[in-house]
Amino acid sequence: MKICVCSDSHGNSQGIKRMLLLEKPDGLIFCGDGLDDIKGIKVPDIFCAVRGNCDFFCKAPDIVDTVLAGVHIIASHGHRYAVKNTKDIYLSEAFAREAKVAVFGHTHAQVAEYHAGVLLLNPGTMSRYNEYYALLFLENGVCDCRLERLKPSLE
Repeated sequence: MKICVCSDSHGNSQGIKRMLLLEKPDGLIFCGDGLDDIKGIKVPDIFCAVRGNCDFFCKAPDIVDTVLAGVHIIASHGHRYAVKNTKDIYLSEAFAREAKVAVFGHTHAQVAEYHAGVLLLNPGTMSRYNEYYALLFLENGVCDCRLERLKPSLE
């Protein structure tokens, strides 16, 4: 199973569309700050989103806790876990929930690192200037990931 993970689009719905057309994923995890950018986009059947600090008046949850292809994943924007200062608080949340993957946004910086068996993954920002995202490959309880960046559009 291939899952696209993106965050912090801040108005770049075209980048999200391009990513989905390019990757043709089985699922999409959106880590907040741009939930309005998803409106009108055909998302995969597997879809979850959390609200970010810039998603005003949004009813999406602050955190999602799910299992996909046998892999326990949590997703949050990260601002409530002070991820700009430390990853330890969010990592503690992942350990407490017994997650194997903890995805987040907010910092706009790509991160993919393992801590005691937990993958801490930030896809970076899907803003017009960078268009970063991540891919999760999930199968039978095993996870792999890859950090990506869209090539500039010729439009």
